[in-house]
Amino acid sequence: MTSYCCFWKPRQPSNMPVLQINHRELISFQGMLGLLGRPGVGVVVIQGIGGSGKTWAAKALYRAAKTSNLFDEYIWVSLSINCSMRKCFNKIAASLSCKTRDSLSVESTRTIIKEYLTPRKFLLVLDNAYFTEESILEYLGVPDPRQQRLGSKIFVTTRTVRARSVMLPNIEIMPQPLTYEESYDLLREKIGKDISFAHDLISYCYGIPLIIILLAGALYDAPTEETFSELVANAHAALSTKTSFFNTMQCMVKFGYHQLPSDNVRHCLLYCLIFPDDQGISVKELIWYWIMDGLLQEAVGFDEANHIGKEILDVLIKHGMVYLDDNDHVHMHNVIRETVSSFGKDMGYKEQSYRYFGNPIIKLEHLSKYSNRVSLMDTEVEYLHGSPNCLLISSLLLRGNYLLKAISEEFFNQMAGTLQILDLSFTRNEVLPHSISYLIRLRMLLLIGCDHLQEIRYIAPLARLEVLDASGCSSLKSVESGSFDRMVFLKVLDLSATSITSLISIPVSMELRHINLQGCPFLGSEATYGVSKGGGIRNLQLGSIEDLAAWMGMLWLPCGLTFQLSDRFGMKVSLDANRHSISYVYASDTYFLKCLGEDSPLWYNCFQKFQIVISPTMDSETMDTDGQVRNTDSIFENSYFRAKHFTYSTDLTRYLEINGTVGVPSDLDGILCHAELILLKRLVMTTRFSDLIVRSMAAVRELWLENCDHLESLLSADEVQALSTVGNLSSLCKGVEDVTSFSCLKHLLLYCCPKLLYLFPSALHFPNLKTLHIRFCDVLKRVFDSSVLGEDTLPRLQSLQLWELPELTCVCGGVLPSLKNLKVRGCAKLRKIPVSVNENSPFVTTTGEQLWWDSLLWDDESIKRWLLFRNWGPLLPHLATEG
Repeated sequence: MTSYCCFWKPRQPSNMPVLQINHRELISFQGMLGLLGRPGVGVVVIQGIGGSGKTWAAKALYRAAKTSNLFDEYIWVSLSINCSMRKCFNKIAASLSCKTRDSLSVESTRTIIKEYLTPRKFLLVLDNAYFTEESILEYLGVPDPRQQRLGSKIFVTTRTVRARSVMLPNIEIMPQPLTYEESYDLLREKIGKDISFAHDLISYCYGIPLIIILLAGALYDAPTEETFSELVANAHAALSTKTSFFNTMQCMVKFGYHQLPSDNVRHCLLYCLIFPDDQGISVKELIWYWIMDGLLQEAVGFDEANHIGKEILDVLIKHGMVYLDDNDHVHMHNVIRETVSSFGKDMGYKEQSYRYFGNPIIKLEHLSKYSNRVSLMDTEVEYLHGSPNCLLISSLLLRGNYLLKAISEEFFNQMAGTLQILDLSFTRNEVLPHSISYLIRLRMLLLIGCDHLQEIRYIAPLARLEVLDASGCSSLKSVESGSFDRMVFLKVLDLSATSITSLISIPVSMELRHINLQGCPFLGSEATYGVSKGGGIRNLQLGSIEDLAAWMGMLWLPCGLTFQLSDRFGMKVSLDANRHSISYVYASDTYFLKCLGEDSPLWYNCFQKFQIVISPTMDSETMDTDGQVRNTDSIFENSYFRAKHFTYSTDLTRYLEINGTVGVPSDLDGILCHAELILLKRLVMTTRFSDLIVRSMAAVRELWLENCDHLESLLSADEVQALSTVGNLSSLCKGVEDVTSFSCLKHLLLYCCPKLLYLFPSALHFPNLKTLHIRFCDVLKRVFDSSVLGEDTLPRLQSLQLWELPELTCVCGGVLPSLKNLKVRGCAKLRKIPVSVNENSPFVTTTGEQLWWDSLLWDDESIKRWLLFRNWGPLLPHLATEG
């Protein structure tokens, strides 16, 4: 872990309390955590060169504070050398729990910030600050913690001495270089294997974390040892010229850049340059940009391109070129940005210029001369007048211009032939200009977070549009009728968190894959019916699912979908790549599934294979995941683990889990009659299952019960396979009269049922049972009554295990004619075993304690010589689990 040098520097006398620390006193990261609660410390500055771990330390402190709930308010603000004071001010305002109106003046907003924070204990982190102004806190409206005296803290990370000095910190911290051992451990951790070659390379890294991470990224995925050795030699050459810290970092960035696996990956990295350096880029939107800009042309379709985009992003992260924050946004380190910007200029990925132009139209025209991708984001422009001469641009990003109120009607006139990507997100436009209808080549239109936009108009001619995202437009009420009639290529439609009331003209696109209508309180359920039954929806998110039953009957649903159904979070349907084409359902209540009747055609369509989990305890984290509910290979972990011990266990593809409900709901007949494996977990119940529920289990081959503490009795199903960990189970198949045969059952495991007295009534038969394992049932007295003959009830039983059954006195009467393996442990009261011999009998191997064996009673002592007895030894308990 990085160590830090903490020192105090003399300054002009001040009335502020200053904590004096010895010059260059080393403190650990735990010591830094202690600053969060140390009295007299209000402002802390972490100052050092880029890549030394400043932001990492600040993030770790920030997370630790939130985890420990040390403050009332948490504010993280990412800054940059291009970030103005006004922009910093607005970022703080936007981060507060109290929302400020964007129409307020600077002074009014500053007053609101100060009044809100003054009575609260807050933690503010200003990351990568380049402040030069005095009285910076006063301008930002942030109370000085040293005057507030509530224990608030301000942490500032910076590369400049000037920013450090204007903050007047109580403590200044400078990250120390990693030691050799720490550098070695970090490099080995990132590469994922031992690195005996590392001595010279580590000495070239100066102990700077960013250099080590980039080195590991360049080396970690070498396909062969020969390639790995060649990379090591090249790394030596890249790092061997030791002139300065920063020069070495730049050399390492260039080396890592050239080691990226393809030109395509390099282009995807350089694309990040067109976004502001003080903001993260949404992963979802970044991949859309890549797709729409033609960087993923090798993909066959949109879904495949999206998958490839995720793989490329993963490569960039592993190579250390970008990193993810906690909100699923991508960031590029400023040292990396500064180094690769020259490559970007050569390839048409020019960084946004912050040099002032009096007329924004002139600025746009100037930028379009150097690149066909024009970025004019996060400026303070209020109006865009005229029609800029930008005939060749393919992408125009006007995102984040929070003061932009109007765009002239003719603005897009000269972009009609080339513009493919238009981003107007987070602007104040109330209407779209008419000239947007001329953008006939437009593929992506982003209007995210345009709070003042009330209607989407003039988009009907955009026949090539593939992505339309207007999520978060809280005032948006309608989309002009007929807007989607010609959009045969539309793949993504996101109108979530809007006030839209109807979608009369739902897209007819055969390509439509993703629809998000969550958080639309005024949207009626009839909207879902407009989706073409010939389409191929792969991701559908609805906020209202009251009429889900009718929707579920739609036959266009494909296999392999993941459903997430919740009262609180609405409905999500997504397609996740799984080679088994299994549909996954996670529901918080059973009424979502009432529509799935026994004869529903969906059982022969999207639910040919399924895993359904019903649990009322679903939370936001569960609902926000896009992955499968559980990985197929680890499904029902206990079941999977135990089933592997059964030689003939079948591969079942229809699973149902009911977790934490009151009994087994009676409205699941349709699912129960199709489920092959049923897991009942933590059920709150006082009586046995109803006959109706049991008879509905027409296809069940395995039934697992776990932690059903109130269960008193269980009626049988025709094909029960396993019963496990039933804390208060007192009788199995109690009172069963009409169910007399488990004809399909081959393997039965009964595990840890401490209150079970009697197992099976005499009416039951298991004609095909081959394996019976009973373990840890403290009061179980008998499996069958002694009057029940094993020849009739268990004619094919080959393996019998009886473990820790201290009260067991009887297995059954008669003999078990097919028995080959008998293993007994902790069954002191079992004095007779149902074995016999004749010319057709198998050779029976018996494992048990010697004392138990010697105390057995035999009707015919000669039988013992046909039995191979083995005493329990040190390894036998382990080996016995395989029998």
